[in-house]
Amino acid sequence: MSTYRKLEEMLKNAHELVEYADEQLQLATKQQSAITDNSYSETQQLLEQMSGELDKMIHSANPEQRDALNRAQQQIQDRQNNFILGFET
Repeated sequence: MSTYRKLEEMLKNAHELVEYADEQLQLATKQQSAITDNSYSETQQLLEQMSGELDKMIHSANPEQRDALNRAQQQIQDRQNNFILGFET
């Protein structure tokens, strides 16, 4: 049961991080100087950390859980790509 709770918490945190990253990216596209802003860099670090945490959890998940975790990781990686490119797609 605790594994299920951890999975749900991880998915919730990933979803919240995706929303936060989208907000930060929108701010950065409105202000060119925001690209060097600390919050922009911190968000990139948070995305990287979350991707690593999801990767670890994927290896110990059952197939159904793995599917949900892979989708969350794909969203995180999409945001990482957007941050690297510096604009929203």
